[in-house]
Parts: sequence; C-alpha cells; structure tokens
Amino acid sequence: MTTGGVAGTRPRRWRWETLMGGGAILQEDGFRRLWLGRLLSHTAINATLFTMLVLAVGEGNGASIKSALFIAAYLVPTATLGTISGVLVDRLPKHLVLTAVNATRAGLMVLLLMSSTALPVVYGVALLIAITSQFAGPAEAASVPQLVRQDQLIIANSTSNLGGLVSQIVGFTVLPPFFLNTIGARPLFLTTAVLFGAASVFFLGIHRLGPSAIDVDRMMDAVRNVRKQFAEGWETLSRDTEAYMSVIIFVLASTASLVGATLMPRFTQETLDIPVRNAVFVFLPAAVGVVAGLRLVQWLERHVRKAWLVGAGFSLLAASFICLALTRPLGNGLEGLNPFGAFDPGPFGDTSARIVVTVIFSTVATFSFSIVGVASRSLVNERVPLEFQGRVFAAQVVLTNLASIAPILLAGVLSELAGVEPVIFLTVFILIGAAGWTLARAVFRPEMTSHATAS
Repeated sequence: MTTGGVAGTRPRRWRWETLMGGGAILQEDGFRRLWLGRLLSHTAINATLFTMLVLAVGEGNGASIKSALFIAAYLVPTATLGTISGVLVDRLPKHLVLTAVNATRAGLMVLLLMSSTALPVVYGVALLIAITSQFAGPAEAASVPQLVRQDQLIIANSTSNLGGLVSQIVGFTVLPPFFLNTIGARPLFLTTAVLFGAASVFFLGIHRLGPSAIDVDRMMDAVRNVRKQFAEGWETLSRDTEAYMSVIIFVLASTASLVGATLMPRFTQETLDIPVRNAVFVFLPAAVGVVAGLRLVQWLERHVRKAWLVGAGFSLLAASFICLALTRPLGNGLEGLNPFGAFDPGPFGDTSARIVVTVIFSTVATFSFSIVGVASRSLVNERVPLEFQGRVFAAQVVLTNLASIAPILLAGVLSELAGVEPVIFLTVFILIGAAGWTLARAVFRPEMTSHATAS
C-alpha cells in the first residue's frame, strides 16, 4: 500500500558540490567559470611541474639537493616580478589577464612538445611558467570578491580550494604516473596544452571582472609608477593588524609546505624505507585532511574570529611537523602496541607503523594548512579594499618565494648531511620564531589600526 504523498516524493540525490557547502555558490555563472578555469589550469600546471621535476631530478643520488635546486629555480623569477604583476592585475581586466596567461602556457606546452626534454629546456620552460604564475595567482585570488557577496567569501574560497585539491590529485597522482609509465612525457604536454586552452576559454567568458577593452594609457601610467602603487597596497595592508598577520602566517605556512615537499623524497627513502615512486600512496590519504579542513572552516568561522583561525591553524601545522619529525619513535611505540595480546608479535611491523604515523600527521598538516589558507584569503578579501587586493596577493607570493628559497636550498643540503628529522625540527623552530617576532612588531607598531579602511 502506498500513499500519494510518499509515492510522489522524489528521492533526494546527493550532489558532489555539497561536499564543501558550495552547491549554491556554483550556481553563480561568473564564479562557476572561474572555478572551472582554475580546475583545468591548476590540473595542467601540477601535471607539468611534476613531470618536469621528474625529468630534472632523474635517477641516482642527491634527490633532495636536485629537487631543492629545481624548486628554488622555479621560485626565483616570481620573487622578482611581484611589484609589476600586482599593479597590472589591479589595473587590467582580470579575466583578460587569466586568458592571456593560460594561452601563453598552452604555447609553452607546444614548445615542449616540439623540442627535446634536455635539462636546459626543462629549466627554461619552468622559468617561463613561473613568470606566468606570478600574474595568475593574484588575479585568481582578487577575482573572488568581485563575483560573490561578502557573506559568501568563506564558502567561495573553500570551494576554490576543493578545486585545488582535485587538481592536485589528478595533476600529481593520475596524469604523470599514467603517461610517464606508458607513452611518455610528450603526450602529457599535449594534454596539458589542451587543458590550458580550455581554461582560457572559461576565463574569457567572465565578463563581470571588467571591460573587454584595455585602457592602455591607464596601464602605462601604472607601469611608470609601479613602485609607488605597489607600496600603497602594502601600506594599506600593514594598517590592518589582522589582515597583515594573516598574510605573514600564510607565507610561513607555505614555506613550511615547500620545505616539506623538498624533504619528501629523502624522508620516504630514509625514514619510511620505501621507494620514492611509491610516496604518492603514503601521502595521498592526506587529501582527507584538506576536505575536512575546507568543510569545517565554514562552521568555525561562524564561532571564531578568522584571525584566531589563522593562528590556531598555524600552531597545529607546526605541531604536526614536529610529530612527523618524531615518526621513528612514534612508529616504534605503535609497533609495540598489542591490545589484549591478540597479535604476535603485534599488528604493525616497523615500516607499516611508520607509514601509519606519517599518514596520520600528514593528514593533520594538510587539514591545518587548509584552515590557514581559507581563513587568511577570506580575511584579506573582506578587509582590504578591492582596488588593492591584486597587489596584496602578489606581495604574498613574493614574500613566500623570497622566504622559501634559502630554507629550501639549506634543507636540501642539510638533509643529505644530517638527516631529515633535524632539518624538520630546525624549520619549525625558525618559522615559529619568525611568526612571534612579526606579531610583536605588528602589535607594537603605533601606526597600525584595526581595519584597513580606517585610514
């Protein structure tokens, strides 16, 4: 027997967008196009960089040093272009900037496809990709508040980071292993060229980001006064203690993640005793931490100030790095566990116990980093005037790269000499000290106010 009400009720279907609470936000045409463009573009850039890293590092000893050199070489040009890229992003229609960037990247993939994969070519293309990223990152971040309401910023940034997670999984763990283990790198570069081209089409269709015509006179005036205008953006940020500290904390958290990426090959070999090619299977579960962080941050921001979220996330990130440095003793403790004497000698062996510890605390690290990233970006979107946000996000990229180059190179060398664990401890100690010193300067600097628009 059925009733009309029950029979007429359609079953509720689960939609994947609700994973981040972003179902409604993706109904916004402009934001949806931005999200899809970023998804395609970031998938392509991740796959390209991972493949070029494999080609640059190659086989043999010194993996940490080689990876450190490649990452540092990628960061150097972006650390020198922040002033002009930030000003231009603020002065040009952002959808045209993103379209031009991805069209250029597609052209670079065609260049890789037609040339050899010799080391000078790999480094040269990586250098040019790094230059395009200096324009793309600030333009993407500064576009969000132009496409959504202020009360949607947390959801919008969380949904954007979900796309970033998907692009990392596909770009790092799906495309490169498939192509490199089957038909080689060249077909991969053709695939990424297509992805970049598709991304440029999505970006071109976002008309709410500005007019389709470029004011050449206004752009040239901005270039002539680039240092002054970039300084204005930084001064605007520095007047707001919370926004200023959120940028600094995100820079330090990003530095920690880059150092971690540099140490990953040797950590995998030395601490976990597994081949580097299998490291992806150890760190892939950390994606759960990203999803949990992106979902939870929406609830947390309704109960906790965003500035406190940034600080708490950074503290948890530092704690997770310390626990990763203690993987050996923690793994030994886990190996010795034998609840109720049910196992002989125990449920975990030496390697499996260390892998479990690594999975747990790498997941905690990605969870805390996602909290820092979303809360920090939303704080800047909310408190810094729109006309300065391109410069602020460009400055954030510059600071991240400048702050990371020396630690990355030092970590690569020291890990070969002293091992991975001491380098992780040293990294955490330095970053915590830098955060405390910056906070003390910010608090006791008299010209700072509670909000950027108070000036």
